[in-house]
Amino acid sequence: MYEGIVESTFKFIHCWYMLRNEMKWNEWLASMSASNGEQSTEPAKASTDATLPPRIDRPNGRDRAKKPRTSSTASSACLEVLQKMSMGHNTYEVRVEAATKEEAKDIASRSDRKLALQEEQLQVQKDQVQIQRELLELQKADREERVMSMDLEKLSPWVQDYYINKQKQISAMSLRGDGSSGPRGQ
Repeated sequence: MYEGIVESTFKFIHCWYMLRNEMKWNEWLASMSASNGEQSTEPAKASTDATLPPRIDRPNGRDRAKKPRTSSTASSACLEVLQKMSMGHNTYEVRVEAATKEEAKDIASRSDRKLALQEEQLQVQKDQVQIQRELLELQKADREERVMSMDLEKLSPWVQDYYINKQKQISAMSLRGDGSSGPRGQ
């Protein structure tokens, strides 16, 4: 055919022997014959020529070999991973919620303990203030007692007048109940 059209010998006959039964070539021939004669939508079938060797299918390429693997196992593996992730996230949320509740309880108990400690400190401070008042009262009573029991004869007259006035004030407070000394004051 080539010599008839080009009028020279076909230099790649060795390639022709290898490729003549390939599917791609047969489909192209079928499409060419269909365009010349009748239109065929089916791919060309292997020639039934007895002189030709049987048609050998091309081995699967890299992409075609990967396609069945990725479509079934990859999707199920991805689904499994996603399910594990969602379950892991759900358990994480449950743990976080439990930890948050526990932390809230801890904070509440700490604040209760802190409040109780503050109340105890306030009570201690009140007790200290009361003790200081009592000490002041005791000191005042002690001073009043010293003034009342002082021997005035050895003192000069103007100092005697001062201590006599003080003794009168102390006894007046004692009778009224204003002072801390005397039977009414305590």
